[in-house]
Amino acid sequence: MSGGVDSSVAAALLKRQGYDIFGIMLRLWSE
Repeated sequence: MSGGVDSSVAAALLKRQGYDIFGIMLRLWSE
């Protein structure tokens, strides 16, 4: 991955989409 803005945007998208979904799945799984 190239440095600078590209990686920052990609990381932000992964954090917003991936981690949010991961957190929801963990909450559903624990219940």
